[in-house]
Amino acid sequence: MLRACAAFLMTIRARLTLAYSALLAVLIVIFGFAMFTLLHWAWHSQLEGSMRAVAEEVAAILRANALAENALQPTVRKQLARLPYFAFAVQVWDSEGKLLFSTDNIDYSAPFDPDHHSSRVEVLRDVHLADEGAHALVLTAPIYGQDGHYLASVQILSPLATLDAAADQLLQLMIAVGGAAVLLSALIGFVMARQFLQPIETINLTARQITAADDLSKRIPHKGPMDELGELTATFNTTLDRLERLFKTQRRFVADVSHELRTPLTTLQGNLQLMKRHGADAASLEAMESELKRMIRLVGDLLLLAQADSGHLPLEEREVDLDTLMVEVYEQAKLLSRSVKVRLLIPEPARVKGDADRLKQVLLNLVTNAIKYTPEGGEVILSLDVEGGYAFMRVTDTGIGIPKEDLPYIFERFYRVDKARDRSIGGVGLGLSIAKWIVEAHHGRIEVESEVGKGSTFTVQLPRMDAKVKPESMRDTHPRIPIVRISNRKA
Repeated sequence: MLRACAAFLMTIRARLTLAYSALLAVLIVIFGFAMFTLLHWAWHSQLEGSMRAVAEEVAAILRANALAENALQPTVRKQLARLPYFAFAVQVWDSEGKLLFSTDNIDYSAPFDPDHHSSRVEVLRDVHLADEGAHALVLTAPIYGQDGHYLASVQILSPLATLDAAADQLLQLMIAVGGAAVLLSALIGFVMARQFLQPIETINLTARQITAADDLSKRIPHKGPMDELGELTATFNTTLDRLERLFKTQRRFVADVSHELRTPLTTLQGNLQLMKRHGADAASLEAMESELKRMIRLVGDLLLLAQADSGHLPLEEREVDLDTLMVEVYEQAKLLSRSVKVRLLIPEPARVKGDADRLKQVLLNLVTNAIKYTPEGGEVILSLDVEGGYAFMRVTDTGIGIPKEDLPYIFERFYRVDKARDRSIGGVGLGLSIAKWIVEAHHGRIEVESEVGKGSTFTVQLPRMDAKVKPESMRDTHPRIPIVRISNRKA
């Protein structure tokens, strides 16, 4: 039981309920105390004002009628008796301490306030009458004649039993209403907190189901407003999408790497067995050398991507003349191509800041792919244009093209449009991923336009050094993922 209570109190819902219930209770106590104090002060102020008004009326009568041998004349006594004293009791004492007048609503011959019944200044005290046992407020006010000499003192007594009873009832009512308000607000708050925090419980349940079933395809349903919890749900679902893609990519990565490594290893093993039986021959050695080179390229590409992901792949920052770089790539491409025509359009001068070797690697990769997928008699065109603050390097081919549904994924690692054909020409699906990383590391972007049967155009956009456009401005306006455009023009 204690563990269950402790577990419940540890929930956010219980803590929220306790927190705002405690806050409400504190506010009610502060408000109640202020209200009670204000009302108590108002009641006392009204009572004191009424007592002073009665004292002024008594003083006015005594000033108008002189005392005769420290005694009141009958007419004066009658005037005093006709005053509206309400619930007050009044005594008039002369300078020698003799009682001159007393109202008949209290049978008490001693001074209400014995210590101040002949006071020359006004005194207001809360007293307890010993004989009556009453709790009362006593006002003692001196009365001075026309010539300023002291005549007498008037004491006015107001019982506080009614006021105290009213204050006690008010206090009890405020405690009852405040307690009921706190309990009701706690109940309503608990229900509302449960409703508001339901998406969090749904997230928790979904996360447990995903963990238990290893199923990243589950998503959190959310039909409420797009508030903080709605944004949390959307963020969680987006995270699940990315995790699912990464998990699938990892599985495909492991499968592809295993296959790519198994194929040359199998070839090497087979040739070694043949060489053991029949001795070494040129064909076996050539095949083994080819497979070893393939493995070296694969391991080198994997190492390059791993270094890039970890941030340990340094890039030189030097001035690079892209027109000169395009000419160098064109000269190498002519040597690679036998049945495909490679053509270079006159490049415009453009200078960028970056790593010349890595940029050359990007162009060679694009040109090599273009030659691979262009049938005999086709054409590959290299061009360099300048527009605004950017340089655009394009590699266009008249090859087989890329299907529309494959375009968004061609820059992913190990992704191949036709895996069987790709392996037959030696590809492993890492070149475009490496090219994408290098271009983005130079604050640029890479795009592709393609149509099946008509060819493809890869465009590399880089910020120029001699332009006033800063690389950061392009990074802000263009995302770091490749933007894929589909066109129907003939390359």
